[in-house]
Amino acid sequence: MKALAIVVILLLQVTVFCFTSAYVSWEMPELEGYRSLLERLTGRSVNGTYILIIASSAGEFSELSGIAYWFLAAATGNTIIVQPLTLVQNLPRTLAHEMSHLILRDYQLPYWLEEGIVCYITGEWVGREEIILDEVKTLDYSKMDFMTYRSYSYTCWVEVSRLLRNRSFGELIAEFGEGGKRRIE
Repeated sequence: MKALAIVVILLLQVTVFCFTSAYVSWEMPELEGYRSLLERLTGRSVNGTYILIIASSAGEFSELSGIAYWFLAAATGNTIIVQPLTLVQNLPRTLAHEMSHLILRDYQLPYWLEEGIVCYITGEWVGREEIILDEVKTLDYSKMDFMTYRSYSYTCWVEVSRLLRNRSFGELIAEFGEGGKRRIE
């Protein structure tokens, strides 16, 4: 009976969803540089193993993640969901981005700060430019279209890069942690 249940679950995965799953860990050599920077920034050891789900299509990604089809990846709980690998230009950086979100959520930061720190860790905006948005700290990223979200993410990175020139990570946590004690400067 137990074997039958496993077969039914596996068939359901294959017939309803066509995704592939695996495990990813901060111990992977491809993530060493990202992990090292995150550890230096936070002052704590970073580890963890996560379930990785690779969607077979953008539609399946959106269905599995519950977010718009144009996002590259999503992280919730102990699971990272990514678009089909043909759409992911730099898988290690994408994984580091999502895994950093999972680590930083422990600090209950406002999302603009979390996104900015994650982009600071991954360096994904270095050498690139987007439109700088006003009032990034008060914007609701969940209601944005693709181009606005790109500018939002870029603006978060610019703001965090500016803040980290004069403040430590600990100071940012003291000021904005637990959901943003002090929401706006």
